[in-house]
Amino acid sequence: MIRSLFGELRSKVAGKGIKIVFPEGNDERVVRAAARLKFEGLVDPIILGEADQVKNLLKQFGFADQNYTIINPNTYPDFDKMKELFLEIRKGKATPEVAEKLLRDVNYFGVMLVKMGLADGMVSGAIHSTADTVRPALQIIKTKPGISRTSGVFLMNRENTNERYIFADCAINIDPEAQELAEIAVNTAETAKIFDIDPQVALLSFSTKGSAKAPQAEKVQEAAKIAKELAPDLA
Repeated sequence: MIRSLFGELRSKVAGKGIKIVFPEGNDERVVRAAARLKFEGLVDPIILGEADQVKNLLKQFGFADQNYTIINPNTYPDFDKMKELFLEIRKGKATPEVAEKLLRDVNYFGVMLVKMGLADGMVSGAIHSTADTVRPALQIIKTKPGISRTSGVFLMNRENTNERYIFADCAINIDPEAQELAEIAVNTAETAKIFDIDPQVALLSFSTKGSAKAPQAEKVQEAAKIAKELAPDLA
């Protein structure tokens, strides 16, 4: 029996009232996706943007008959409270003027909603770069204890099969050291479990079984050794 990835994810989140911030409320694709998720009872979206613009898009897509949380960062009533918390988090790394400017940015604003417990997560990157999406999260929420850096993954589900693969890091880290590569491998195995993948970890380079001698290949070999030490129970 072939398992449906999206079917499994739906069953995990349906009816739980999970609040997700969608900062890019001026993008038609984002608004349509957020509205559909709400219509199907999967997510309670918080859409950032001009209320009239967002409502017009919802009406255009035929989803205007539901109640949506739409927030404009420029008119948010608790903005001063948010700015005060942001300054506390940044501890001298941002002036009040800089904080004011940053929090008008929808990605910073959205991450602060998560930090304040007003949302469970944020989805961004449709019209923003990876850097613009990740930077606010690193500055405000930061990484888990013991994690030196964040990393990205691609989830591949082979069509009409139960084969699933996760590739990391294909989006954020340009040239990680062996220790960092090992950490990424172990963290990615934990990510795999979220998607019901029993992780079997491989670290790849251009060298097939040591056929090529080069610092880049040796780094990957060293990373594999470190990863085994960090997580000896992983395959």
